[in-house]
Amino acid sequence: MALDNSMIDNSLDNPRDNNAVLIAACGNGVSGVIIFALLPILLAVCADDLQLSDTQTGFLASTYFASYALVTAISIFWIVKIEWREASYAAIGVMVVAIIFMIISKTYHATLIGFFFCGIGASILHTLGYGIVSEMKDTDRGFALKLIPEQLVPAAILLLLSAYFAELLNFNTLFSCILGVLIIHAFIVSGIPKERVAKPDNAKFNILNGTGLALLALCISFAGFAGLWAFLERIANNSGINIDLAGQLISIGLISAGIGPLAVPFVPPQLGRSKPLIFSTIMAILPLIMLSDTTPLKYTLAMIFLPAAWFMGNAYFCSVVSDKDDTGRMIGLIPFALSCGAIIGPSVFGWLIDNYGFSSAYWFCALSFGTGATIILFLNRSTHGDSNGRNT
Repeated sequence: MALDNSMIDNSLDNPRDNNAVLIAACGNGVSGVIIFALLPILLAVCADDLQLSDTQTGFLASTYFASYALVTAISIFWIVKIEWREASYAAIGVMVVAIIFMIISKTYHATLIGFFFCGIGASILHTLGYGIVSEMKDTDRGFALKLIPEQLVPAAILLLLSAYFAELLNFNTLFSCILGVLIIHAFIVSGIPKERVAKPDNAKFNILNGTGLALLALCISFAGFAGLWAFLERIANNSGINIDLAGQLISIGLISAGIGPLAVPFVPPQLGRSKPLIFSTIMAILPLIMLSDTTPLKYTLAMIFLPAAWFMGNAYFCSVVSDKDDTGRMIGLIPFALSCGAIIGPSVFGWLIDNYGFSSAYWFCALSFGTGATIILFLNRSTHGDSNGRNT
């Protein structure tokens, strides 16, 4: 595949490698993940203020992820046709209108509609955030720095509200905080360059070469994680942990989720992928045992280890998807695979709680984690024999 001179020149003198572009990418990332990051508390206040059942609460999350999945599924077509800066402004506008509509209406069906449109806006912002960083010369640095605010901003909101403004931890306050983040984000979108870095566009897709199976594994594993994450506050409440303490502990989970993947570059290469992936899967499943008989200490330990372990393993999942993708473009469907898992997970988790109790929901998570990891282990061995296949 030949690259013309203009493409080489663009990569050597890349206008994306400046702070304004990186800050804009971080803004897209934060706005793209903030609802998911705050989902346990958001769903809890929705359930309390709107008097929802666990099944209805699960449908709120699934509706959000359904619209998110729809947009990300077709992102391989629209991402090359739209102007990224204008699209980011439009996506912020969609989320702002949807949130204001939810705050004013404050009914179950209005909130369902609001979650749907927030999913559309968030998916566009998150996808474009990845696109912006992918055009930087040093993508490793860009993705690492983008990850930090995605975890810390939601964690800061949870910590401040639960520790100092506990009496304000309600439907209107949480959505108003998200509204504030979106408004601040609108002021830094101008850092997104109008021009794109030229790239070859003649790559062909082949989802049947193992990539599809790897994406399915990611979907299965994330279904368990998304289901658990959506009901963390309800799990705490069922165990006698108040919403204020639960919010603080979930914020610890957000920080832990950001720290987990940072361990991957420090894993000795001679260990390959199998050993650290097996380790991370076991460390993600063990906290489920603690949650089955929850105390504040066990809940805290689960929030420390489970998100870190799952996101550490997720790095290996994504690497295998990349290995199986001959074109380098199928990796763009990773958000879609995660979205599909997020659609399935909360609804199944909520249904299991309503009909069989919390223990059955934890078994669903453990089965999801184990099945996804087993598929990835098989695919990794079939590609590299687990020796020198790591591509961090």
